[in-house]
Amino acid sequence: MLMRRIFLRFVLYLVYFPEDKKRKTQPTPRLHQGLQLDLPGPVSHVISEEWKVSLVIAILCLVHLVASAIVSMVLLIVVGGPADHPLTNLWAGFLGIFSMILAAMQYFPQIWKTWHRRSVGALSIPMMMLQTPGTALFVYSLVVRPGTNWTAWITYFVTGILQGTLLTLCLVWHFRSKRLGLDDLDAPEENTPLLRDRDQ
Repeated sequence: MLMRRIFLRFVLYLVYFPEDKKRKTQPTPRLHQGLQLDLPGPVSHVISEEWKVSLVIAILCLVHLVASAIVSMVLLIVVGGPADHPLTNLWAGFLGIFSMILAAMQYFPQIWKTWHRRSVGALSIPMMMLQTPGTALFVYSLVVRPGTNWTAWITYFVTGILQGTLLTLCLVWHFRSKRLGLDDLDAPEENTPLLRDRDQ
């Protein structure tokens, strides 16, 4: 369920990636008799670093999906389920840990970006205030269920902690922006006053 949500988000991210950020324009300098002049010349469109990273991650995810499906089917057909053979149980544990790592990776860039922007941006604080406690309750229900392997709930536990971290950052930046009189979508710039006039 979680992996499907992550996969769907990533597909939507690739589909709706802003066209103007896919390529960056670089002017090609003109050479005139062996001298490089600063004359405007033809513009070359180079793939941006952010789009390159997105494409590499998409390819890696696709390779992982195909490899995981093939190995899982072979193990289930040849040796049986986790109750029948320890190798299948080991594979299920590996997939649980790898799922946790991939799920955590979706939050690290957003936490990093929110920290450096020092603003909420387009993130929804009410949505996170609903999801974070919901994740905690879901993890608790999985932990207390008898016979549940720890790899079944560790992914939700880690993503809940990371979502709580992101929520805390957003709340801090939201109240800071209100105190400074800024909109949540506005990030402070170098000319934003650190102290407001007392007259205002």
